[in-house]
Amino acid sequence: MAACALLAPGLAQAQYVDLPGTQPGGLATATPLDDARACGVTCHFSRDPAMPTTMPYDGWTGSMMGNTMRDPLFLAALTVAEQDVPGVGDYCLRCHTPPGFVGGRTRSSPAAARGADLQSADRDGVTCDSCHRMVATTNLGNAQYELSPTETRFGPYATIDSIRHPGAMSAWLADSRMCATCHEITNPGQPLRRADGTDTGQRYPLDTTYSEWARSDFAVAGSPEAATCQDCHMPRASAPGYTSSNMSAMLRNNPRRHDLAGANAWALRVLAAMRDDVTSGEFYDPDAVPFYENGARAAEAMLRSAVTLEVREAPMRADAGARINVVARITNRSGHRVPTGYTDGRRVWLELAVVDASGRETVLSGAYDMAQAHLDETDTQLRLYEAVPGRAGIGREEHIALHDIVVRDTRLPPKGYRPLPGHEPVGVDYSGGAGGALRHWDDARYAVTLPAGLSGAVTLRVRARYQVTTREYVEFLARENRTDDRGRELLRRYEASGRAAPYNMAEATATIMVAGAADAGAPDAGPVDAGPTDGGVTDANLIDAGPGPVDSSGGCNCAAPTRAPGALAGMLVAALALLGSRRARRRANARA
Repeated sequence: MAACALLAPGLAQAQYVDLPGTQPGGLATATPLDDARACGVTCHFSRDPAMPTTMPYDGWTGSMMGNTMRDPLFLAALTVAEQDVPGVGDYCLRCHTPPGFVGGRTRSSPAAARGADLQSADRDGVTCDSCHRMVATTNLGNAQYELSPTETRFGPYATIDSIRHPGAMSAWLADSRMCATCHEITNPGQPLRRADGTDTGQRYPLDTTYSEWARSDFAVAGSPEAATCQDCHMPRASAPGYTSSNMSAMLRNNPRRHDLAGANAWALRVLAAMRDDVTSGEFYDPDAVPFYENGARAAEAMLRSAVTLEVREAPMRADAGARINVVARITNRSGHRVPTGYTDGRRVWLELAVVDASGRETVLSGAYDMAQAHLDETDTQLRLYEAVPGRAGIGREEHIALHDIVVRDTRLPPKGYRPLPGHEPVGVDYSGGAGGALRHWDDARYAVTLPAGLSGAVTLRVRARYQVTTREYVEFLARENRTDDRGRELLRRYEASGRAAPYNMAEATATIMVAGAADAGAPDAGPVDAGPTDGGVTDANLIDAGPGPVDSSGGCNCAAPTRAPGALAGMLVAALALLGSRRARRRANARA
């Protein structure tokens, strides 16, 4: 979500943020930005979502970039921000609808900053021309884009043959600094304050994705992790393909896909339902629905590649009802924090559970109630990765235009991350990374009690769960929205779409041989766990992964989950020991 600036709360007269870049009306005497559908229908659309394609419009159609002005959560947040600070929405819309902003339609009336005056084509959000007419600039971030006044569209190829427009090659489209345009956002009119209200001298950070990447190993040319934003979010096709349907189109060598995948699969499926709803007016287009599902699946693939999990410590055997120690490690494989971007309620947490042979599971930490859409944050061992905004003197609150403190920021850093001042973690210590950088992993340590009814081999399972927004945030937007019905529409869509159910990003398991009540009470069974009386485990009973390594593996879809060394051998030893114990009891009973 693009930023909203605090200007002067309570002003009746709308005031706007003026920054460098192409201004409202700046293309009035030049070539205006084209309708994205003109690009798709005429040249860059395959019209077959079931077939693999390299046509740009196919991927863009089902992406969040192509729907930034239709996302119901953004629209509800925009209305609340505009209520708090009249005119602030114009700053948000610089990123969410470049055609509407430079066309002067975000300042054209008192309601314009909420998007009330936008044309249909403006609602496509970040359109083809928004990127392909952008030129290089030294003014990074805060939507300070410069757009070419000519009809020339820029691309990655030296030879461009189009029947509609001239073309030229530009390195800017493959440069991560281009992405910084709308993924490095501060609040120009609002300082970042400490909890006591003092000014840090920094602007309030709303989205720091670009600088997270730029100050990580992923931005270091020649490093094993080196990758641009485009390398991950616009990966190249694995074979040559066409990017235009014109008869004169050239076969391109491994062109970049335009999925522009992020992490918001839930919103894409909500948008697909809106596309299939005849009451959505000009947005109604059932034929486009499959492209949204393609986009949602691409987002889920990004989530699966973002982190890995491993069980680093767990007992190989324990008594039912015993208290055990577990250590699970989550490692960030992406080129930015996890999760990244503006908060919007997004979060990642670890769920620790045991699963018996029948498949019955018991969550020991990180329990989420699907019926209530509620995460148990009273759990003192909960490992939760999130950014929590707020206001000095108040604490946590969700009025985006009024934020001036970071209450909590426990998001996982990328490898090699050295944050800018004001971007540091809050409420957690990630020190100890290589060369003085922050750690890109976290070891979650648990002391939990096994259920009393367990027996035999049980699975200890750890999951990393991602949620794009929370019930509390959605209900806040619905409650605070007093200008229009966007909040109620968001709540309706939220309730009808599974309430943004969490997605399992990664999973790791270990096996524990659990002695049930009958086994534990046998006279010759011997102690299963010779550890402390509080149910802790001895070193002999641990899956020992050794000292924590300094990770040197690559990110950006390159890593695979790992298992703790010795786990399988330990499981075999435990199983043989239990089998031998039972055979000994049977022999003793026979002699009796």
